[in-house]
Formats: sequence, structure tokens, C-alpha cells
Amino acid sequence: MVNAAVRFIGAKIGALLASVASMPLMLIMAVVAIVLAVIVSILAWIPGMVSESDGSLTNVPAKYVDVVMRAGQVCDTVTPPAIAAQIEQESGWNPQAQSAAGAQGIAQFMPGTWASSGKDGDGDGRADVMNPIDAIWSEGNYMCGLAGQLKSALDAGRVSGDLLDLTLAAYNAGIGNVYSAHGIPQISETVNYVRSIRTLMAKYVSTGGQGGGASVGSLKPPLVMSPDGYHVDVAATGTNEGAAPSYQRFQCTWWAAIRRSQIGKPVDPYMGNGGQWGATAARLGYPMGGGPRPGDAISFHPGVHGSDPLYGHVAIVEEVKPDGSIVISQSGTGWMAVVVETISKQKLDAMGSGVDFIH
Repeated sequence: MVNAAVRFIGAKIGALLASVASMPLMLIMAVVAIVLAVIVSILAWIPGMVSESDGSLTNVPAKYVDVVMRAGQVCDTVTPPAIAAQIEQESGWNPQAQSAAGAQGIAQFMPGTWASSGKDGDGDGRADVMNPIDAIWSEGNYMCGLAGQLKSALDAGRVSGDLLDLTLAAYNAGIGNVYSAHGIPQISETVNYVRSIRTLMAKYVSTGGQGGGASVGSLKPPLVMSPDGYHVDVAATGTNEGAAPSYQRFQCTWWAAIRRSQIGKPVDPYMGNGGQWGATAARLGYPMGGGPRPGDAISFHPGVHGSDPLYGHVAIVEEVKPDGSIVISQSGTGWMAVVVETISKQKLDAMGSGVDFIH
């Protein structure tokens, strides 16, 4: 289909260039610019012409990679891993799924919602809830519509919480229930729905493969530092301090969880003490091993690098430098604060198997 489309485009370009040969030069250049813009937009839309991965997606069935990527780029809040995790939670990737409540298709739209929000995702001129391409594309757009409304409510103080969590809750329980609860409704199905998708997201976050060496670079978004260059301005950094309610505020686990949530790599709400995170991550199937990468959770086994001999410690890798040293952000080492620390390659190497990197 893609080759046919390319041949069609080529033929049309040839015909157009022949027709404009007698036009003034400036007019020809303008026409060519318009044609090129149209070509780029068409090629970006054609299924199969979208890159299979932008470095942030893995474990998605091959036939759905393109549309999950598109649906996860409609807005910043709803990422491709979030779309993929939500589909797994909703239908287990079954395009024929139907619930007892009447929800239909791979994204489990209710008929009334589909009637107002269903979109044509594959360009065949129809919006079919049982067509997985249409449904996934519609899911991304619908989720982003919810996110936009909830962002306004957050800014106005009408609701509180993490924007993606609130959006997922609205998809499951309805945005009216989120407004009424001023946050995530304490409905067991909805609470478990949000928690499950947040956990599943790690399955779909690509890290370029497990193992391997260190990856030089800095985490985005970057930390905002206090004037002393040591303490992190948590509020200015943009982390949601309430994104990990199962962890005690200003414990190492709390900071690691909310920073990972901010960068789209959430962790299970019950990872254990800092020194247990590696074992828990392995059990849950999180990508691990190899050298450090920006965004990794680094779990220090009990007693390693001065950590508590019983509980251990966990931090976030903010930067991996060309010389092999790393900069970490961490809480639980001082009084009610988040701070940074640089660990040299020599010290890191000396820790050996006493640390785990959770990608």
C-alpha cells in the first residue's frame, strides 16, 4: 500500500511540474514548497511510514506500533507507553473485545462515547469502533481531550493529583466523577485501573535493550536547583509531590517514585525499601542491568555507599558524564530535602553488584 501511495504521489508531482513549467520562477518555487509540505504530511500519516519507535516504545504488537505512536503524540500528557498500557488493561489487545456493560473494541468505548468521539484512524472514510486503528487513534484524541479539560481544572484548583492519573480515572469513571471527587474517585475499580496502567507502562517503555554499557547524557526535564547548587527545588522542578502516596514524603522511595512518574517511567507503588527495588523490579519484569542511563532508579543494597544497613537506599540517575561518573538526585539523606550527589566511576565500579540499575 505504501509503495502504491508513493508511486501515486510521484505521478502527481510529475504532472504538476509539467503544468507549471511556463510559470514565473517565484510562483514555481511557491508551488513546489506547497507540494513538499503536502508530501511530508501524507507520508507521516500513511500507516507503515511512521517510525516504529522514537526510542520510547517497545513490546507493542507490530501491526499496532504505528497507530500507538500517533495516538501517543496527540498531546504531551498521554504518551505512547500510556496508550499501550491502557489498551492492555482495557482489552488485552483484543480488537473484538466486548464487555458486559456494553463497551466495545480494543479501546473499550461505550456506544455513546464513540458516537461523539469516534474518529477515522486509517483513512477509509469510516469511524468503526471494532476497527482497532480507528479505536486506538480515537483513544489518543479522547484521552487528550480529557487531559486538556483536567489541566484547566488543576490550574483552577478544582481537582488535585497527577494529570495523567486524573485523565485515566476520567476515562474509566467519567470526568464528572473526577470533578465531584476533586481528584481520583475512591472507587476501587478506578483506583486499581489507574494503578495497573501506571505499572504496565514500564513494560512498554523502550530503553534500547537491556544490559549494555552506560548511556551518556542528562535527564529531561532537568532539575531546578536552589542557589546553593546542592538542594533541588522540588516545586520548580515540576514533580507532583502527591504522585506516590504509598511512599512517605521525603523518604528516598518517595522521591524516586515521583521523579520516575514525571519522566513517564512510573514504578509499582509497593517496591519495598530502597535496597529492595532491584529485586522487586526483576520480579515485575522491569528492564534492568548494564551501566547507568539517565532516568534510571539506582538501588543501593543495604550498607552500600553508606546506605542504611537494613533498608538500603534508592536514587535517580540525573546525568551520566563522559568520564563515567554519574549525578544522582535523592531524598532521605538529609532533613526534609532532595539533594544531588556526584559519584565517580571508580566509586561506582567498586560497588559492583551492590547496586542495581532499573531502566
